[in-house]
Amino acid sequence: MDKILSIVWYKVLPPVFGGQKGIAGFNKHLAKHHPLVCLCSKNNEPTDDLFYKVLPELPTSKLQFLNPFVWWKIRSVAKREKPTHIICEHPYHGIAALLAARAINAKLIIHSHNIESERFKQTGKFWWRILRVYERWIHRKADLSFFKTFSDMEFANKHFSLGHLKSLRIPYGIERPVQNENANRLIRQRHGISENESILLFAGTLDYLPNATAIVNMYEKLIDELEKFNTPFKIIICGRNRHSSFSYLNKLTHSSIIKVGEVDDIENYFQAANVFINPVLQGGGVQTKNFEALANHCNVVCFENMSAGLPAQVYQDKLLFAAENDWVSFAASTIKLLKQKEKTPDAFFTYFGWEDSIRKVNEGLKTL
Repeated sequence: MDKILSIVWYKVLPPVFGGQKGIAGFNKHLAKHHPLVCLCSKNNEPTDDLFYKVLPELPTSKLQFLNPFVWWKIRSVAKREKPTHIICEHPYHGIAALLAARAINAKLIIHSHNIESERFKQTGKFWWRILRVYERWIHRKADLSFFKTFSDMEFANKHFSLGHLKSLRIPYGIERPVQNENANRLIRQRHGISENESILLFAGTLDYLPNATAIVNMYEKLIDELEKFNTPFKIIICGRNRHSSFSYLNKLTHSSIIKVGEVDDIENYFQAANVFINPVLQGGGVQTKNFEALANHCNVVCFENMSAGLPAQVYQDKLLFAAENDWVSFAASTIKLLKQKEKTPDAFFTYFGWEDSIRKVNEGLKTL
């Protein structure tokens, strides 16, 4: 039987944010089919109800990628656990994973969540070219690469010269959240929002530049356009902001915006909101926040360049796009969706269900 070693360099347990939920869900469902060991950073907090072994033994610093002692750690765990396949979540530990795979004659899989070099190129990091060279190299060294979207897979096939036989699309997986019929009343009471005010929501890690820029644009551009419709509303902003370099966000104020920070019941906020507004303009990859909103039957507005991985047939009228930087259209789409009361189609949950994703993974493993 195939045995999997999953290498996760950051905290995903317990899963709170979209990316964490993606990896935690992937391992959870893959472990139903294969013995799985997850080697992850020390700040992970595994629970007793997991289907797999968790080894929270990696450092929490990003310097771990360049640390030969960490490479040795990954290699030693691989030699002890004897997996047939090593799945490296994100390409950053690719060198260590490759050395470990070669030491035990295992197959190496790079599980890409976006094109990392492209993401940093969009956010203006000067070293994106160096990352592009490395990313191309490790994907070519891997036996198989998983990508979240067709566009990412085609990008890799073109720029990394992978070939279709070495790449596979494994979409971001979702599960149907438990619906709370009292969510709307709960959130209104919690934050003093009247019944005649629509609830607009934004949730994300605010100490991440693309999200922080979206918040600034919300205050400086979107609010003015929304107010032109004379429709009462409140915008709730959820998310962590732990870095001092983003403290300027705390100084932004507006009577129609409520900042609540990190919350333990984000599903209630999604289910209470009339529309999830996602004014992110750059960053690349899958916008997991859009998926979470739709999974909770919340309408979504975003810019067209941030719609990766969402084919039109799975969301119907639940999601509207605006052209990049078109705040007039963004506001108009938001107001339009206030009248949309339908639930997210079953096709969405089928398309992004874990069962189909893991089936594709198993088919990919059989080719190696």
